[in-house]
Amino acid sequence: MISTISNPPNDNSDKYELLYLVPEDQKGELGNIDAQTINTFHRSGRNLFSLLNFWIQLFKIILKEKPDVVHLHSTFAGVLGRMACLALKPWVKAKVIYCPHAFSFLMKSSPLKQKLYSILERTLQHVTDEIICVSKYEINAAESFGINRKKMKLIYNGVHPKDINPTINPDTPIKLLFVGRLDFQKGFDVLIKAYQLANRNDISLTAVGSAVNESAQELPQIDSIQYLSWVPATQVQEIYKTADILVVPSRWEGFAMVPLEGMSMGLAVISSDCTSLPEVVIDNVTGYTFPSGDHLALAKIISSLDKVKIHQLSKNAQQLVNEKFNASKMIEETFESYITH
Repeated sequence: MISTISNPPNDNSDKYELLYLVPEDQKGELGNIDAQTINTFHRSGRNLFSLLNFWIQLFKIILKEKPDVVHLHSTFAGVLGRMACLALKPWVKAKVIYCPHAFSFLMKSSPLKQKLYSILERTLQHVTDEIICVSKYEINAAESFGINRKKMKLIYNGVHPKDINPTINPDTPIKLLFVGRLDFQKGFDVLIKAYQLANRNDISLTAVGSAVNESAQELPQIDSIQYLSWVPATQVQEIYKTADILVVPSRWEGFAMVPLEGMSMGLAVISSDCTSLPEVVIDNVTGYTFPSGDHLALAKIISSLDKVKIHQLSKNAQQLVNEKFNASKMIEETFESYITH
């Protein structure tokens, strides 16, 4: 079996032999995985050379190991991997599972690109046994683009529960937190406009991340805003603990992990209503939602924030993520897909 799930549910390790294929620069992220099961390929970016390296390595592994299941993650791996499985079908009859983590035709792009991506996905679904989608939004939208609903299965992303009890200090300023790329897609510009418009001297903002997909733009230097570049995961966990509420103003998402991580740490979330986010952030229950791109609506929410209300929302958020977006639940449902024929 070629997969990227770390461990079988209930520690049924003796029932599965897992092999992994990841870029060389990501091998260190699989810290709890037996190094002998990890295969790598060289990647220098999203270019032809890197994609060819992936395809050749995957082709070799499938031909040699003859796996029962091949689990492919993301668009590029999904396209090339399914082509490899199709080419090897006379010799290897593996179950092919594909998780796009949001189909490429759902991204904001030109109509021509969306059409080409959808044609490719509709064609390759015929060599796919199951498509794992990470949100109801993704399933419904994919069906409208011609993907067979019967081939799709909903498995939400999950995080491990944290033993943290949300607390509140009503006498300290409200601390907003943003974690992610400072890019157009993530809506950081929307947050900055809203924050300046709200103009509350008892609120501060910490932004963790930097621009990736766009050229760096000058960030407003305001005393109450702290900018941090990318930091190690352990340090981000500590930053979550110091915040009161997380802000996710994205214009588009597949299924964002940042809200889940924040909620598991006992944070309520303010998010846009784009794509799958309303499945996680329930307005006035686990946080607040606003129309995507609407900085005026976000400013109104920030202006009306109250610590007592935030505390109640935070407890609800943590309870929801522990029950519905639990990593153990995600792993169990994924392994069920492996053994279901």
